[in-house]
Amino acid sequence: LFLVMFIFSIFGMSNFAYVKHEAGIDDMFNFETFGNSMICLFQITTSAGWDGLLLPILNRPPDCSLDKEHPGSGFKGDCGNPSVGIFFFVSYIIISFLIVVNMYIAIILENFSVATEDSADPLSEDDFETFYEIWEKFDPDATQFIEYSKLADFADALEHPLRVPKPNTIELIAMDLPMVSGDRIHCLDILFAFTKRVLGDS
Repeated sequence: LFLVMFIFSIFGMSNFAYVKHEAGIDDMFNFETFGNSMICLFQITTSAGWDGLLLPILNRPPDCSLDKEHPGSGFKGDCGNPSVGIFFFVSYIIISFLIVVNMYIAIILENFSVATEDSADPLSEDDFETFYEIWEKFDPDATQFIEYSKLADFADALEHPLRVPKPNTIELIAMDLPMVSGDRIHCLDILFAFTKRVLGDS
C-alpha cells in the first residue's frame, strides 16, 4: 500500500501541485509537497472527504485563472485537469480499496486458520507444561507420586482442558487409577487418564 501511495503521490505532485485552494484543497491538504500529497492520499484511502479534494482539480476557466503566477516556479495558472484528475482518483480508490480488502481477508483467514488448528488440537505442549508445574507443588520432593487423598485438589488445581473441577470424587473413582503401596498414584498414570478424558479413547 505504501508503494502505491508513493507512486500516486509523485504523480499528484506532477499534475495537481498548483490547483486553486478551495473546497478540500488548502494549506495542508494539497499536492504541493510529498508530505502533503501523502496526507491527501491517506484521506482518500479512508474515504473521508475525498470529493472535496477532487473538486478543485475539476476546475476550468472561468472558475480558475490560466495566468496566475507561482513565485519560484515557471508554471502559470491554478486550473486543474479534469480528465487526469478523474483517472487519478478512480484508479487510486480502486487499487487502494482492493489492497485494504485483501488485507482484511488475509487477517480473517489467518485468525480462522489459528482457530481451526486450536479446535483440531485440544491439547498443546503448554497444557502439559502447566500440568507438570502444578504437579511440582503437590510433589515438592519429585517422587513422581502423590497420595490419593490429594488427587481431588490436584485435579481441581489444573487449568483447562485437563482440569477436573470439584466435586470430582465420582469422576476420579471412575478413572480407576492404579495405586501403589501407601495409596499413592504415579504422575504418568494421572496424566494418561486426564488426557484420555479430554481426547477420548482415540
